[in-house]
Amino acid sequence: MSSSKVFIVITGRPGVGKTTLVKRVVSKLVHDGIRVAGFYCPEVREGGKRIGFQITSIDGTIRGWLARISGCDGPRVGRYTTCYEAEKVVEEALRNSDKADLVVIDEIGPIELRLRGIRSQILRVLKSLKPGIFVAHYRLSDQIITPLLRRYGYWFEVTLENRDQLVNKIYSLTKNILAERQRDKPRHSID
Repeated sequence: MSSSKVFIVITGRPGVGKTTLVKRVVSKLVHDGIRVAGFYCPEVREGGKRIGFQITSIDGTIRGWLARISGCDGPRVGRYTTCYEAEKVVEEALRNSDKADLVVIDEIGPIELRLRGIRSQILRVLKSLKPGIFVAHYRLSDQIITPLLRRYGYWFEVTLENRDQLVNKIYSLTKNILAERQRDKPRHSID
């Protein structure tokens, strides 16, 4: 394993189970005593139709709206309007990321990156080179973030066929990254 890679990057088409996969891996890691900071962005449905996305800390104690079809005050992304309250949720969810063993961000995509406060927090985490599991939107194309994820990340594309097998593979790789980081101690970061 190359010690320069400290991220696990998960991508795939919408609806293949990326968030479920990450939650399963995180559950196993937390059970092992790994301290995790970060957030999830689950979709919200009403009457079978997606009306938006919430944002919630990994431990579920902080939550708010990330984007909705209507009722938010931020910039539009496609058919959704972003919600500035999400910036405060991310700030709180990542407040102690320097004390965590692992950072989890689900997801890094157009909606999250459209809000400056979230974008700056994601960049701060990536540049710290703290081990992390990051879900990247399947069409992520950001001039700063995408190269960081490519350089420092192991990439996995989730499909309906492989999502269950990836749980143990990503769990084991994460444990290896954390063990290697512990051995190499002095923390590196990008300025």
